[in-house]
Amino acid sequence: MRWLAICGVVAALAASLAPPPPAHAAAANPLDGPGCLGVPAEACVHWLQATMRLDEGLIPAALARRHRVDVNGRPLGGGGLVSLSGRLPGRTETLVMLVRLNPDDTVISVESSLMRDLIPAATEAAYDQSGVYDMVARILGRRCPSLTKLALYQFIENSVKPRIKTDRRDLSAGLLGRHRLTARAADLAYCGARFTYTTYVEWTGATSMEAGRNVSGYWSIEVK
Repeated sequence: MRWLAICGVVAALAASLAPPPPAHAAAANPLDGPGCLGVPAEACVHWLQATMRLDEGLIPAALARRHRVDVNGRPLGGGGLVSLSGRLPGRTETLVMLVRLNPDDTVISVESSLMRDLIPAATEAAYDQSGVYDMVARILGRRCPSLTKLALYQFIENSVKPRIKTDRRDLSAGLLGRHRLTARAADLAYCGARFTYTTYVEWTGATSMEAGRNVSGYWSIEVK
């Protein structure tokens, strides 16, 4: 399942990353550049490097394996993919980004983890804590000159949340039972792109998440 794979990427990166470098000011306004959609893979990476702190040591290998093929020359993994990680200016939390590519090496979509779940957010400050505006701005760049925090947050509150569909699955029963909840609103039009939000949570024990143990969550947006 794709979300299990993404969670695995998050865990692996968290275990292997060296301490982040000292914070420094972003070199460019996220809305003043090309963004990522429709541009070559390396141009997208350069743009993210200019506006946030990527984990530089992982980039060469990520770019080198973006179009892996088998021994017969057939693409592996359903197309090109660049896995990145980094931090927003002034923040210490690591975000994971999956940059998906067309056969011509241009970016078809960018999926990014968030720092907070958007579902309980109601105030501008709560949305700010998630980093959702910061990542959407970097992905879209100048293709959405009218983008503002409040406009994006109102779109999520009024258009995304009402369309969220949940899928609850009890994978096993008993004291050590495992449970999974996915909440998702997909492919909603926004500023000339398509917006998807997903919440993925797993826990063990009680069937109620609030009473469960080992609760782990993952929140992400995808813009394409």
